[in-house]
Amino acid sequence: MRRAAAALVGLLALFSAPATAQESACQPQRDVHVCRVEGFGTVIGGDVAQARDEALIDARRRALEQTAGVQVDAETITRNQLLFDQMIRTKVQGLVQTERVLEDGPTNDGRVRVKIEAWIKSGEVQERLESLLSELSLVVVLPEQNLGQPQSQPIAENELVTRLVESGFRVLDQAQVRRIAKRDRVAALVRGDEDAVREIALRFMSNLLVTGEATTRFSQNNQGIVSAICRITARVVEAETARVVANVSVTERGFASNATSAGENALAAGGKRAAEQLLQALDGYFKRKDRRIEVRVRRLPSLDEYRRAKAFLEKQRWVSGVAEGGYSGDESVLVLTYPEKTLYLAARIGREGRYRLVEFDRGRILVEYRP
Repeated sequence: MRRAAAALVGLLALFSAPATAQESACQPQRDVHVCRVEGFGTVIGGDVAQARDEALIDARRRALEQTAGVQVDAETITRNQLLFDQMIRTKVQGLVQTERVLEDGPTNDGRVRVKIEAWIKSGEVQERLESLLSELSLVVVLPEQNLGQPQSQPIAENELVTRLVESGFRVLDQAQVRRIAKRDRVAALVRGDEDAVREIALRFMSNLLVTGEATTRFSQNNQGIVSAICRITARVVEAETARVVANVSVTERGFASNATSAGENALAAGGKRAAEQLLQALDGYFKRKDRRIEVRVRRLPSLDEYRRAKAFLEKQRWVSGVAEGGYSGDESVLVLTYPEKTLYLAARIGREGRYRLVEFDRGRILVEYRP
């Protein structure tokens, strides 16, 4: 399961820009999807063979995307590039059952085009893609209206996003979501539609979605000082379960010399207060999600290097504690508390030059010290 899931994400990560005039089709047959898709690879330094390999990977990625019914956002892929180890680029066992090349050859723009027919186990693709949703990445969709008119530049939402980012979350805001999702899908997401929640979560690899709305209304004009009242309702939805894990509702006033500015000031004040309540709710949520992960490090040469490994783990974001499980020249143990999925921590450790990632599962990471 772990290797197949990693393979799926690795393929999704590569060459995510859509190809022009791409021909593709997937037809379900019992428990598999038969897809005919094109992939493209760029010829660099005259290496046509490498470009063909890249085109094959690109075609497989497209077949997997179509089978899952979702295309992963390119910015999300870039942000999570640490997950995409080179060794999994061509390993798709368990997902691509079989494939055959129908056509291949050079294009007029310096690329290689490959068309394949791939037989994909449809029942497993979306499940394995969902297993990679980040716990600490959030999508924020908070449409705003000021005095009955849509607010073109979000104010309350910006306050939420700013505070979340300052607190260490990875946040994708509404503007990014709208580039991918149609307006009606965003509206469905705000309403709490489970299908919309699942679709957006898969596109952006985020397990938590913040949805709701912010509105203002005129209050009064007191000798030229105009006031407006802002009301913000927001909820945090867990994509894996569609469960609402937090609710926020705030009311704030804003003042200015005109009604529009008063409404904007009210949105800013409401956004700050909503962010405070949201962070408190998320803090409780992640405390419940905390779990123990055992990190085993092979061939550490000394106790000093063991303590250095402990200090490295303690510095990782969202690691709330590291306990010594014992030093040994063969295999040392460190036990830490962490709310995110093990995949993300394993990938971060694997990027550190002193360690080579050997394997991992939900509760254990095995690495090897490299002098």
